[in-house]
Amino acid sequence: MSDELGRDYKDGEVVFWEGEEGNTMYVIQRGQVRITKITGEGDATIAILGPGEVFGEMALFAKQQRSTTVTAMEDARILSIDKSKFFQTVARDPSLAFNLLEVMSNRLRVKDDEFARFRKRRLEILRSGMDIEETCRIILEEASDSVEANNGSVMILSEDGKSLDIVAAYGTEIPDKVKLDIGEGIAGDVLSSGTAELVNNVTDDPRFKPGELSLSSVICVPLNSDTEKLGVINLSRTTEDKLFNPLDLRFIKTLSIYASLAVKNAIRLSRMEELDEDASSN
Repeated sequence: MSDELGRDYKDGEVVFWEGEEGNTMYVIQRGQVRITKITGEGDATIAILGPGEVFGEMALFAKQQRSTTVTAMEDARILSIDKSKFFQTVARDPSLAFNLLEVMSNRLRVKDDEFARFRKRRLEILRSGMDIEETCRIILEEASDSVEANNGSVMILSEDGKSLDIVAAYGTEIPDKVKLDIGEGIAGDVLSSGTAELVNNVTDDPRFKPGELSLSSVICVPLNSDTEKLGVINLSRTTEDKLFNPLDLRFIKTLSIYASLAVKNAIRLSRMEELDEDASSN
């Protein structure tokens, strides 16, 4: 079969490697591909794409090295369109360019809409005079409205500074919730390091503390205010066919800026109320 109609890739065969020069975009005709990126913890899965989806399209417009590695997950058929073929085709049929631009703009528009909606609501979070439980509930609601996840939680550092406690959560109910000491598990490590993480190979991560949930993808973002560590936001997915991506992480990191201020205000309010109660009782 001619290259015009695509090429067959075997399960595990690499379409292109991270760091390669590229001038070709690809359209998946059959099967699936896994997109991975090299991190300090090893290869992290960024996304899994299926029939009709496009990848590598930026190579047509910018002379850049590939930012990820793409591997066939199963026997797949993939159409390749190099820069010269693309512009020749566009000259005959301009609709190809519009279709490609629509794919690219749709990917960005979804997240732009989420950010626009979030900017309208962030003042509600910042100005709230609510207690810590209600504040965490609103933060988690905002996160879950914009980033699809099976489970989510906001964990707050205990008053003695020794553990992370779940204050708000949604998803699968676990009778005995895992209690994390500082530095323990992915959440404990993220709080200690102050660095947000996207982990798409969760069970292979040495920090992962197995529980009753089978997780495939995790986002964990610290809640920090100046030099004070407050807690973390956790989101997780349980199926490998739908993983978090860098735009999901970007949104939760932006949310955490305002969430940190709200949590700090709620903690201060709670402590002031405790002091008032103590003063009234004496």
